[in-house]
Amino acid sequence: MENRHFITAAIGGIALLGVAGCSAPEPALGGTTATVTIDGANTGGAQPVRCHQSGWSWYIETPQKDSGFTAVLETGGPITPKSVEFRDVGGFTGNYWADNIGDAEVEGADGRYTITGTADGAFTDDQMNAVTAKFRIETNC
Repeated sequence: MENRHFITAAIGGIALLGVAGCSAPEPALGGTTATVTIDGANTGGAQPVRCHQSGWSWYIETPQKDSGFTAVLETGGPITPKSVEFRDVGGFTGNYWADNIGDAEVEGADGRYTITGTADGAFTDDQMNAVTAKFRIETNC
């Protein structure tokens, strides 16, 4: 009899955890957000980002892949921007690649970074016209 109550309680607890795990959204991805401006225009306020490190590279990226950005910083000495990819952020799609496309610099420490620079790409409303856009990313990872 005790085993039956234990099994029933265990199954109920597992079911409750499963429902809670599926229904509760991740809390703002740990509270990490970023704001982005393109050519001085705000692109929608704070948005959630994921921040993680692999070796000396620090990745800051929006969870959505069709609209957002991915920035990579090098942390093995002075922090330097390695790349920034914009995917329809404020109507802009473009790239910065260290020593190749655009220019950028980063300030900050301990997860609070401001990345500024230029990226080459195009705006959605005029995709045939290549532009160099100024950008600013402020994040609190």
